[in-house]
Amino acid sequence: MDPAKTFKQLNNRELRTLILIGILSLCCVIVWLFLSPKGILAYYNLKKQLIVVSNENEQLKQENRQLQEKIEKIQKDPAFLEQVARKEYDLLKKDEILFKFK
Repeated sequence: MDPAKTFKQLNNRELRTLILIGILSLCCVIVWLFLSPKGILAYYNLKKQLIVVSNENEQLKQENRQLQEKIEKIQKDPAFLEQVARKEYDLLKKDEILFKFK
């Protein structure tokens, strides 16, 4: 094919070949956009992963806030400290006896 030819000067076979090459090139570009490591599918997978990690991060922030509130309450409220010590660590007061029934 002579590069100086315009589209009007091309015969049917040359024109069909040029169109076919253009369509095949376009298909290759589309396939590359979807399947490449930085393509559209990878983008959507990363977007899903970001949503999951963000949700997990929010849950951890909430848990952290609750634990911080519990720490502050333990530091300020002796009755709550006693309650936590009894419940979580099975501690007893002086001269107190614990009976466990089966």
